[in-house]
Amino acid sequence: MIVVNVENAEMMENPHGVDVRKLVAMEKAQIFHITLKPGEALKRHATPVDAFIYVIKGKGIVEVGDERAEVKKGSLVYLPKDVPHTVSNSGSLEMAFLVIKVV
Repeated sequence: MIVVNVENAEMMENPHGVDVRKLVAMEKAQIFHITLKPGEALKRHATPVDAFIYVIKGKGIVEVGDERAEVKKGSLVYLPKDVPHTVSNSGSLEMAFLVIKVV
């Protein structure tokens, strides 16, 4: 059994300058917990693997390629590999989400 507590997971250095914590790193999947303060955003980037974002707190804007959507707690977004995307906190409270990368 693997049990990981977000508060105990070590923060990772990242090019976005935001709170990123790696929760799981396995052969076929990686899971990260990301927190964005109001006004913070991930820089537009692409990943070499398919990924999903699952919002667990707050609200924001997700852009994938030329598409843009407002998301909130409970939203799941698919991020196809090699397609540029970004996530920004558009609310007045903290936003938290999981990024699940399928390797």
